[in-house]
Amino acid sequence: MTVEIAGMGATAAQASQGRWPRASRELLPYLLLAPNVLWMLVFLVGGLIFLGLVSFRGYVPGGSGIQDTWELTHYANFLLDAYHMRIMGRSIYISFTTVICCLVLAFPLAYLLSELRGTARAILYICILLPLLTSTVVRTFGWMVLLSSNGLVNQGLIAIGLVERPIAFMYSDLGIIIALTEVLLPFMILAIDAALLNIDRNLYDAARNLGAGAARIFFSITLPLTVPGIVSGSILVFSLAVSAYVTPDLIGGPRNPVMAMLIYQQGVSMLNWPFAAAISFILLALVLLAAAIALRVKVRI
Repeated sequence: MTVEIAGMGATAAQASQGRWPRASRELLPYLLLAPNVLWMLVFLVGGLIFLGLVSFRGYVPGGSGIQDTWELTHYANFLLDAYHMRIMGRSIYISFTTVICCLVLAFPLAYLLSELRGTARAILYICILLPLLTSTVVRTFGWMVLLSSNGLVNQGLIAIGLVERPIAFMYSDLGIIIALTEVLLPFMILAIDAALLNIDRNLYDAARNLGAGAARIFFSITLPLTVPGIVSGSILVFSLAVSAYVTPDLIGGPRNPVMAMLIYQQGVSMLNWPFAAAISFILLALVLLAAAIALRVKVRI
């Protein structure tokens, strides 16, 4: 009886394999990815195509609104206007400075995280991820309290004698950079930590056996092999910083606009959708250009 059941099971397995040809089994992973790819094509690529088409439409303020004409007026108005170019320059400066601050602060913490194991690593990992569970709006309001003239930061600096009067953190680029660095720091830490974990520990042992010191090991092994994580983290932080809206709006205020604030102003307040779409595509091109430069630097290193 057992032999018959085993034989029936083998026959059923063979029949099942017969119903699923090899070509179908090879296509199965792609079929599983199809819903996600379709979703991205419709709502991401489709949205970008629609946004691109709108950016070339004419616009007349008032009752006429969006026109049926095709023109490059909005791109020219942005790229040839000194005020708009200053906003783009401020956005690049704030984002690049935020990347540098995140890199300087993240590397030591990521190195410590990569050296820990077990419970200690889990606790530190949770502490790094915990801020991401809080809304950016809430954290930015917290920084508004800390960075105000009567806030904890200024009162502490005055109490220890470093400054005589409060520093103007609020409504300045410095305040925006401080807040953005805290908001985006976990992304840089996780990217560098992933790169550090991929380094073969035998390389360190080999370097020590050859007489290399800590500084030589760091600059000859650790830093070069961490470049992929640094580049990926820098691209991620830069793209998030240059497109940030909430933090620059609350900390910097309307007198220190960035590109995301200008897009909101043109698209929502003034209903100039073509101009807002054109600025969005210029911002997208800026992010892609920064990513291409960073990847080229990575390849050369």
